Amino acid sequence: QVVTQPYDQIDDAQRDEYYARSEFNVIRIIRGKSQPNDTKNDNEYTRAADFWTACIEDRQLIREPGPAIYPYFQEYSVNGNTFVRKGLVVLVDLADKMSKVRAHENTIPGPKAERLKLMKATEANDGQIFMLYDDPESKINAIIDQAIAGTSALMEVTDEDGTIHKLFRISRPAAVTDIAEILEDKDLFIADGHHRYETAVDYMEYCKSRRWETMTAESFSHRMMTLVNIHDPGLTVLPTHRIVQSLDNFSTTDLLSRAAENFDIQEFSDRDLLYASLDQAVGDGAIAFGFGSVDIEGYRLFKLRDPNLMDRLVTEEHCEAWRRLDVTVLHTALLDKLLGIDDAKLSAYSNVRYIRGKDAALDAVGVDGIQAAFLLNATRTRQVLEVALEGERMPPKSTDYFPKLLTGMVMMKMTIDKSMGLAQFDTEE
Repeated sequence: QVVTQPYDQIDDAQRDEYYARSEFNVIRIIRGKSQPNDTKNDNEYTRAADFWTACIEDRQLIREPGPAIYPYFQEYSVNGNTFVRKGLVVLVDLADKMSKVRAHENTIPGPKAERLKLMKATEANDGQIFMLYDDPESKINAIIDQAIAGTSALMEVTDEDGTIHKLFRISRPAAVTDIAEILEDKDLFIADGHHRYETAVDYMEYCKSRRWETMTAESFSHRMMTLVNIHDPGLTVLPTHRIVQSLDNFSTTDLLSRAAENFDIQEFSDRDLLYASLDQAVGDGAIAFGFGSVDIEGYRLFKLRDPNLMDRLVTEEHCEAWRRLDVTVLHTALLDKLLGIDDAKLSAYSNVRYIRGKDAALDAVGVDGIQAAFLLNATRTRQVLEVALEGERMPPKSTDYFPKLLTGMVMMKMTIDKSMGLAQFDTEE
């Protein structure tokens, strides 16, 4: 009743639903409602801060009596198969790890500015940042399993997708130290939460500019994150499909004719056969896309004929791993070169929308101006790491790590010493 999906997964209708579930739902912190008469001293951010304070005073939120880290397990199903993903909620030292945090997506200013206003007002970490680390021997998961053996979860939640979320506690110093030592020299790869990570760094620099001081590790110098081993058998990446809309003079006949110069195109009357062929492309090491349109019968599979095509189409400097991503081939060879949907139009969401689920993408064709759908295979975690290590950034919506990490199961309120520093700016700054 009180936890939510991450803030960037919540539309207005779901926000209203969360508001109705409970007067203590964390939605009032992470995506409060603006009002017509808002001022710099009374707005969605100041109300979020007031809500934090009230919940602590009323003991709806209770601070842990001592240091702890929190195993976070998620049991979920995809395509009829059940998995358990094992994560660990910790505080990561931002300054210490900054050179070892690897990003794979570009960020945009709007969401960061909005999150920064919220952090300035609440002085807290509410949502998670989903990080990956490389532990091929699964040493940390072994420590976790041993530490929580025979204990009950602090909290168990079943979310809207049917995923079961379980949060545990590890407070034994030896176990915490062992985990910290394993993680000390490891790179961390952002799976989800690029805007939240960059906002945390910006807020740390803001606090330092105020000459504020940390009082404990629970402060602006650290950020709450959930870490997952890249070798965890429960790690799943789903594809995010593209649906095309509002293109002037859109012609499937023209698209197919021009695409045939670089793609082998196969026709299917049955969706399941299309899906099977799309899956097979992964096993064959091929780049392929499913396709449906308003003005053709059945479906098509586009399979890239020459893997070196991107070397001819892209003149900018990009690493080999970036050039071989399915999503960069789609965006460059089909959306941009054939349909005229460049990076600016992608960023503006004017002609392309993103959707989870192959059936949902194809069902959308012909509805509300949707002209076509392109189906992708999921980006693999190995590809994410390769691109991130090269310092490259993938196109938007290249990865969809499933399930998402819930907000509100555990949060971090900062302790900040402002006695010798400058006054705080207001949230409108």
